[in-house]
Amino acid sequence: MIEASFDVLEAVPQIMDKVKLFQDRILTDAERLALATGAATYRWEIPNKAPVNPSMLLNPRRYGDGAKDLWTTLNTVQENIIRGGQRDYSRRRPDGSRKPKSRAIKGIDEDMKLNKALWQMAEVLRSGGVQA
Repeated sequence: MIEASFDVLEAVPQIMDKVKLFQDRILTDAERLALATGAATYRWEIPNKAPVNPSMLLNPRRYGDGAKDLWTTLNTVQENIIRGGQRDYSRRRPDGSRKPKSRAIKGIDEDMKLNKALWQMAEVLRSGGVQA
């Protein structure tokens, strides 16, 4: 446990450098939507069968979270997927009934896998790997 703590402490400067790079990278609307769509695809496999439209994952929960930099966008998408609770009133089931709210992620394993996948998607965007 102590050794793991030291490993984390050693990684903090590298993580902070990445955060700064993410904050400096301003995304286009298409790039922001690509991140949200990638996250929705990872979470629900088929975005058009998801309880919410991927663009809803870009809606900030707090004032001040509306910036278009990669760091803020990543955190907004991450929070919306992990906390759940959104409902897309425009989506209906085949029988016409409304789809349920998106569910929160409660399992640690699923949470960690999602966070790792989101970080990797952000790395691709930071390096300019996705063209809008």
